[in-house]
Amino acid sequence: MEATHPFDLVGIKNEAASEKINKPTLSFWQSVWHRLKKNKLAVISLYFLAATIVFAIGSTAVTSQNDANQFNTNEAARYKNLPPKSGLPIPFWNGTGHVLGNADRTDVYAQNNVEEKFILGTDNLGRSLGKRVVVGLRISLFVALAATAIDLIVGVSYGLVSGWFGGKTDTAMQRGIEIISAVPTLVVVTLLAMLFGSGIGSIILAIALTNWTGMARQVRNQTLTIKERDFVLAAKTLGESGPKIAFKHLVPNMAGTIIVQVMMTIPAAIMFEAVLSAINLGVKAPTASLGTLIADAQQMLEYYPYQILIPATLLVLVSLAFVLLGDGLRDAFDPKMLDE
Repeated sequence: MEATHPFDLVGIKNEAASEKINKPTLSFWQSVWHRLKKNKLAVISLYFLAATIVFAIGSTAVTSQNDANQFNTNEAARYKNLPPKSGLPIPFWNGTGHVLGNADRTDVYAQNNVEEKFILGTDNLGRSLGKRVVVGLRISLFVALAATAIDLIVGVSYGLVSGWFGGKTDTAMQRGIEIISAVPTLVVVTLLAMLFGSGIGSIILAIALTNWTGMARQVRNQTLTIKERDFVLAAKTLGESGPKIAFKHLVPNMAGTIIVQVMMTIPAAIMFEAVLSAINLGVKAPTASLGTLIADAQQMLEYYPYQILIPATLLVLVSLAFVLLGDGLRDAFDPKMLDE
């Protein structure tokens, strides 16, 4: 039986067009960014941390450490413990608060004859809490980033050497990590404070001496796996040296693990600095960090809660942002996650 109508080709009529790949080819880092953008919390955390770091660095031109530390002893009674005042009729941000001995909220600025406005209030010595929070954020970030940088250099180098050589060298180096991990960090901080005095340098050194072991273990495990792959064996056959293979082949292939570990180390260092400052083993007074601000304000929490809530909230937000970004990066670097 003959067909009365010819068949029509449905779909792609051009054979060349059927071979065309519509999906663009992405590099490794473009693929990582593509997956990271799907995690909204991680992207928000990334932008928040970028803005926070830029603000902390840029504020050095406006607010110096001396500006935040200095106060007039003759005017301390007049300016101390002023509540936050924005200049707008916003509840709890309009300059009213409780004065010791009075249960009613009053305009503390008018009562003390203060014409200036302190957006975040003042502390018990009359210093601007806004300036001290800015300086405290800057110092806390500096301590965490400096300690993490040392952790990155020492941990990656140690892990590469241990995993690359293996055998007795690896066994001896891993026993060294176990010994260092068994020593409490607080003991190291106390010894360094006795030798060099408490301060920023002692905190950075203490964190750097004890926190690199986690990075070293991660890098060592990755090195043991990657060094057996074909491209590494080919590089050995071509006569490339060990250091060149390490930095040209091993480190790029474990970059995801290293970056995620760094993102998890920074908030731990920030919190550790805050704890040390709270027990007077951290930053020396009158220099402010987020930890010292929390420690100084805890005794007056009942009467001036803003003095502890402001630095504590900022500390939690920054630490949480690093953790969320680290989780997002861990998922983005996961090779099992395919682009849709």
